[in-house]
Amino acid sequence: MKNVLKAIAISVVLAGCGAQAPNTEVSEAQPIENNASQASVYDTVNPPISEHMKSPSILVFSKTREWRHEDGIAGANLHMIKLARKLGYGTFSTENGAVFNDENLARFKLVVMNNFTGDGLSPTQEKALQDWVEAGGGLLALHGSGDASHSDWPWYADNVIGPTFIGHPAAPQFQDARIENLAPEHPVMAGIPAEWTANDEWYSFDSLPMADFTLLAGLDESTYSPVNTKYGDVSDLRMGEGAQNHPIIWSRCLGEGRTVFSAIGHRETAYDSVIYQKLLENAANWVAKTTDAEGAGC
Repeated sequence: MKNVLKAIAISVVLAGCGAQAPNTEVSEAQPIENNASQASVYDTVNPPISEHMKSPSILVFSKTREWRHEDGIAGANLHMIKLARKLGYGTFSTENGAVFNDENLARFKLVVMNNFTGDGLSPTQEKALQDWVEAGGGLLALHGSGDASHSDWPWYADNVIGPTFIGHPAAPQFQDARIENLAPEHPVMAGIPAEWTANDEWYSFDSLPMADFTLLAGLDESTYSPVNTKYGDVSDLRMGEGAQNHPIIWSRCLGEGRTVFSAIGHRETAYDSVIYQKLLENAANWVAKTTDAEGAGC
């Protein structure tokens, strides 16, 4: 009870300062985030999944134990319902990490990590998803799912995301920027224009993804201000001249599985873009192996 009261008090203070408090999803007495002296709380009760859920389906997972992108989560959840219907899949959306077990995962064609942040999965749940991907599953990670809050899960942080998030602009936070198609021959980028403009919270990373990642799209830093003078240790967020030196979407093949990470999607408006809708449809089809069955994109 003391921990719950403390969490409420902190949330009130942060709200008064105009900051967003961490998610306080509580099953019992949840420890305060970032307090190393207290153990994380993991979900242990399997979420009820209807026997009538269409098969196969898309699992959309959006648990947050660090920053919560409320608008982006809502936008992606709605978009994935529409996309699943278009592709002939069912959908199941949850923030319950106990969904990750062998029996449940066998019912899904694709897992979407929708702005998933923080230490939200137990080692057993992490291993279940890792094994599922490497055995042939498809994983799509969106925006906050690639932030710096996943160091507790090295397989995900290193093999799905790769480089470490270092910050985003804050003055202003949301800016128009030019995005370049870095891999027009890749199935995920099929039908995507050579360049387009979008408005988002643009992530920067400490390095480029490793050689066995495929860079799909990148930012032209000359078209926006990649600086942050408001908070954090890094103010200069430039990664390098040319969009190939500032990637924001990339893919990788892990074992028999496939993954795509996109840093786009802080707000629900990202999913209004016809270009981004097409890109996400391509990504869903590619990681699910309904396109490129021979693995040329690997």
